[in-house]
Amino acid sequence: MKTVKIVQSGDFHLDSPLTLHNINFRSQRKEELLNTVERIISLAVKEKADLILLTGDLFDSMRVSRKTLLYLQKEFIRFPGRIFIAPGNHDPFIPESPYITFSFPENVHIFSSYEEVYLEELDCVVCGAGFQSGYVKESLLQDRSCATQAEIRILLMHGDVTEGSSLYNPLSSESIRQSGFSYIALGHRHSFSGVLSEGSTQYAYAGIPEGRGFDETGEKGVLLGSIYSNGSALQFKPLNRRTYEILEVEITSLLTTQEVFSKIRSTLHSDTSIYKILLRGQVSPYLSIDFEHLSLMLYEKLPDFELRDETTLAENTLAFPPHSLRGIFMEILNENRESSDTEFWNEVEKTGLAALLPGGMR
Repeated sequence: MKTVKIVQSGDFHLDSPLTLHNINFRSQRKEELLNTVERIISLAVKEKADLILLTGDLFDSMRVSRKTLLYLQKEFIRFPGRIFIAPGNHDPFIPESPYITFSFPENVHIFSSYEEVYLEELDCVVCGAGFQSGYVKESLLQDRSCATQAEIRILLMHGDVTEGSSLYNPLSSESIRQSGFSYIALGHRHSFSGVLSEGSTQYAYAGIPEGRGFDETGEKGVLLGSIYSNGSALQFKPLNRRTYEILEVEITSLLTTQEVFSKIRSTLHSDTSIYKILLRGQVSPYLSIDFEHLSLMLYEKLPDFELRDETTLAENTLAFPPHSLRGIFMEILNENRESSDTEFWNEVEKTGLAALLPGGMR
């Protein structure tokens, strides 16, 4: 039985602005995302893959730096096999696209309109269609089947598997089932889908090789393995350098900034991960966190992070004599509090009560 060994990836979103990160870490993170390409090429070379399938959104927009393009050129040349790219909604095949304005190596094939490329040495046909605008409302797969006679039939596409409508190339389960392809490599969704089947056709989203934000938490990687005429043997291979994680830290009963820092530090899983740290619990008004100092201590341990105070005041601290300063403050606060911005008013309450404690805020 003939097989074709592949590495599947996509949705790199190279040259993303990465405004989530502080400016000192942003350029480093951009280079880390770019270096993902080197890790994928090295994996493909090591595993003796025949094909690399890149399922679109290689770039985040048309604003692609010369450095990024030259880096891709240098890395793609290292792969002895063929590389296929199906442009997506972020990097459509349009006149100003780097897919047209830049000279990619000869081993790279970029799909625009639907095309079938027969690889005689593998008895394999690789078919594909790319986005030619930012939106594709009509399915590029509808009523499509492979016309080339080949034992292994692979389709490469950026799209949205759905039974409803979509602006991003809607692909129904019926169209996948009737297509007759051995395997369909898909891009657009940023999480690994598992290898799925519709009839005799298997398909999968590899997800992204490296996260860019807290909506892309957990391990990221590529798909690696073999395609047969009637199936596949593919596995997810983690490849990310860092993970994005959301960390909830309970700080009830703590009274100092140093205690809060120690509790966060004891909860960290890794010093390379990028965390969104959520401070939770019912705290005393005597706790007044010095967030500037806390952030400086955290930057000694972490490359970057987001810190949010989502604590509330302990209920037994809120009953103040009505004519005391704190009682008057709470009365005025409750008269003006708007439920539409709970986080803001909770912060006003905690800061105000801390300032009215004996000795005030320090």
